[in-house]
Amino acid sequence: MVMLPRRGRRPDPWAGAHVIITGGSKGIGAAVAETAHAAGSRVSLIARDPKALQEKAAHLGGAAWAAADVGDEHEVTAAIAALESRQGPCDILVCVAGVSLPGRFLEVPTEEFEQQMRVNYLGSVYAVRAVLPGMVARRRGHVILTSSTAGLIGVVGLSGYAATKFALVGLASSLRYEVEPAGVKVSVLFPPDTDTPGFEAENLRKPVECAAVSGTIKVMPATDVARALIDGVRKGRSQITADSMTAALTVAGSTLEPAVRASMTRTIRRALDR
Repeated sequence: MVMLPRRGRRPDPWAGAHVIITGGSKGIGAAVAETAHAAGSRVSLIARDPKALQEKAAHLGGAAWAAADVGDEHEVTAAIAALESRQGPCDILVCVAGVSLPGRFLEVPTEEFEQQMRVNYLGSVYAVRAVLPGMVARRRGHVILTSSTAGLIGVVGLSGYAATKFALVGLASSLRYEVEPAGVKVSVLFPPDTDTPGFEAENLRKPVECAAVSGTIKVMPATDVARALIDGVRKGRSQITADSMTAALTVAGSTLEPAVRASMTRTIRRALDR
């Protein structure tokens, strides 16, 4: 009998890794920080509010943090440099910082489209550009961009937000060709509606038809999204989802889109007829 060698267990990518999380003081980012910390990561947090950062860092047993607006390239680059100086090179970057400003296209000021693109899309670009040279030089690392279910299918009232989330999917898809040969992985997280302070603020300004569509979707706890992310990275997935509907859209979005759109349209009509 020929005895085949037993495959060794793949190392946990989170154990001992320096994980930098933008938007790490609240919501999904904070949940990812807690889950990564529990997995043995050295966690660093970036957000705008120093007080919220201090509180979250203390809750994590003294995690590193730096206050910065991710929409400002100089600020986020300096923050990442400071965190790498303190905690070592970044092994995993999780870009979570974002903003959603719902409204009908013709009623939303141009400045709000620009703000969402600056924070959601360019904020991720700036953070990735800050860590990527080191990752490529070391020939290892993992970049995770946070899109949304709305980055797979358009949603009424979210034209500004959805565009930024679609843009992140395109960025990740293109970036993989450039950096994966150098040993750097790129993944996209697609959260559904998630119970966060940002989602609560978003609900205050949704048009009635947007609220109606959102009301058909079960809101997910941020901890569930964080666990899905941790597990997805461990499994080497490039597309990471936390719910079955979004998972189906990542596989067959163009096929399912007409059926989903028909369902949304019925919901919108009912909402507007009330």
